[in-house]
Amino acid sequence: MSLSGQGKKQRKYQYEAQSASFHILTPREHQSNNQAAYTFAFSKQLSAAVRNDLTDAQITFDQLRNTPDALESLQSRLFEVVHTNMLLAPCSGAFYFLNTTVNDSLPDKSYSGLYLKYANIYAENTIHNEVCLFRGFSTIAREKDINLHSTWQLETLAGSFPEIDKLMSDKKEASSDSYFLTPVYKLPDTWESVRFFCVPILDAYGTTIGVCGYEISSLYFSLSLKTLGSGQAHIFGALLTEEGDHYTGQIAGNQSGYFPPADPTFFLENEADLTTFRSKDTEFIGKIQEITIGATDHMVAVMLPAAEYHALVQTVRLKIAAFLFIASFFILISVLWTSKKYVAPILKGLEQIKANTDLAQEESPVLEIEDLFAFLAKQDQDHAAALSALNQERLEAQSKQQQLQGKLEQVSNDLGSAQKGIARLAYSRQQEIDPDDFQYFLKGIHQLTPTERKVFDLYLDGKNAKEILTILSITENTLKFHNKNIYNKLGVSSRKQLLRYATLMKHQK
Repeated sequence: MSLSGQGKKQRKYQYEAQSASFHILTPREHQSNNQAAYTFAFSKQLSAAVRNDLTDAQITFDQLRNTPDALESLQSRLFEVVHTNMLLAPCSGAFYFLNTTVNDSLPDKSYSGLYLKYANIYAENTIHNEVCLFRGFSTIAREKDINLHSTWQLETLAGSFPEIDKLMSDKKEASSDSYFLTPVYKLPDTWESVRFFCVPILDAYGTTIGVCGYEISSLYFSLSLKTLGSGQAHIFGALLTEEGDHYTGQIAGNQSGYFPPADPTFFLENEADLTTFRSKDTEFIGKIQEITIGATDHMVAVMLPAAEYHALVQTVRLKIAAFLFIASFFILISVLWTSKKYVAPILKGLEQIKANTDLAQEESPVLEIEDLFAFLAKQDQDHAAALSALNQERLEAQSKQQQLQGKLEQVSNDLGSAQKGIARLAYSRQQEIDPDDFQYFLKGIHQLTPTERKVFDLYLDGKNAKEILTILSITENTLKFHNKNIYNKLGVSSRKQLLRYATLMKHQK
């Protein structure tokens, strides 16, 4: 009953998990497709704006390097492109980095560009949030009347985002395989964790001169992609990326208001139907589904706290038990009613059969019982004839029994001779055994643990190792461990020697 209940609960939870996964996956795929369109449009606008600015300034892209005034002028011109695309796309920030810098003599390489972020995000709708400057010239913030981020810097250090460094050096033209969603990064000098939708910025010759895209912070992700309401208030989702032996990512909230107290780093154990997720000391149970965004593979997961899952399984077991109890009660009532209406007259007729000898003269209110009386009267006559035949067979059987008795006595004599032979063989074996070793064996039996004694007794019963593993429900390594302890305590070196001592011990008893 418990297994059935658990199975039904698992199927119910799997349906809810798959449903929740669908509600996370569908908008995530739809949003990623839209995000790709926004990002490619953003890249084209930036590419055109950079070309126009360079043409107006009558300089090449390479001449921007170590030219702060030209880079500042370019950022001022591109601000509206970045700001407008940031307002249009579902994101927590927008940026572009160019493969150039205001000062390439510094020891650490960096990228010049604008990086705008929403400040104090508290809902999916960011229309009323203030915009701040995270990277770029501070004069741009004063010019556009926006605040500087608390950890503002002029440029973005190379190496902060490895995937962006790789894309910056890639010479391919912008296409679907150059667009991707990065893993989760710890934003430098902040408490925030973010992902980036990235695509290259190209010059007129198709050469990559920079990277642009959108920021999706973990906070914005949790607010914008909430698990839809289901039968479980604490079910939630996550977008994870594989990193070695574990997965990290961003966690989506729940429309009920629940947000899991979980670190976004998970270790997974896949089972037949469900997956176990472990995050620090917390365990969850759920479903997973792979998703490809651009050129990168990710995984959507929907999960529930393991303690709550097991409690739900127990609740279903109790409901099934209650249902079976009620069903059994109604079945019992039905049986009692049927017995009173149909079985009672039959039992009354059977009592008449037991109390009367002349069944042919009896009558019964039940037609079937009356027919039975007639049938039994005929049976009595047949039985009398059969009884005579059985007496004759009994006499013949007694004669055969006497013959068999003689043969049995002969077999008994043969058995006695065999037992004497066994005793002589045991005595011969005893002479081959060292008495001290045998005494050590007898004393060692009392030193065996309960489990070791069970293994010892099973060997004496003729069980092999495979049968013992099945009977005791232990692993092969555990059996080897017990065998080693048994051999050491009994002073034997093989199973054959153990059985020889055990045979001698039984014979002495």
